[in-house]
Parts: sequence; C-alpha cells; structure tokens
Amino acid sequence: MLENLNNDLCVSKFMSRDSEQWACYEPNAFQPHGKRQSWKRITGLMSTESMHRYLGEHYPDQRVADEFTLISTHTRAF
Repeated sequence: MLENLNNDLCVSKFMSRDSEQWACYEPNAFQPHGKRQSWKRITGLMSTESMHRYLGEHYPDQRVADEFTLISTHTRAF
C-alpha cells in the first residue's frame, strides 16, 4: 500500500521474513487523464534507515523525512 509523504511523493513497505524495506514513488507524468493518480517507482528497495537518509538528501524540506519517520514508526507497531 502506498503511503503519501506529500502530494508529490509516497512510499510503500515491503516485508520479508528477515527485514523491512521501502521504495519511493513520484507521480507518473505520462499517465492518461483519469480519476486516479498513478505512480512510478524512483528507488529500489531500501532499509528504513537508508530511505530516511535518501529523503533527507534528495528532499531538503524536513517535513518529508519527518512524515516518513511517522509512517515507518506507525507501521512497525502493527
């Protein structure tokens, strides 16, 4: 399931037996005009720490990294 960080960025979590990994997505600029937004993947699978570092480096607005922290912390509880 995609979790929105803001209107232009979202992440999804992939669980395996031994790890939790994340991928990052941005809106698909070439989508047909439909009712539903489509997204394209912009990263490979990353650990939680690596994703937080990636977001901090590529999206300097601290709110993006903070939102990821909230999402990754919240989803771990379930």
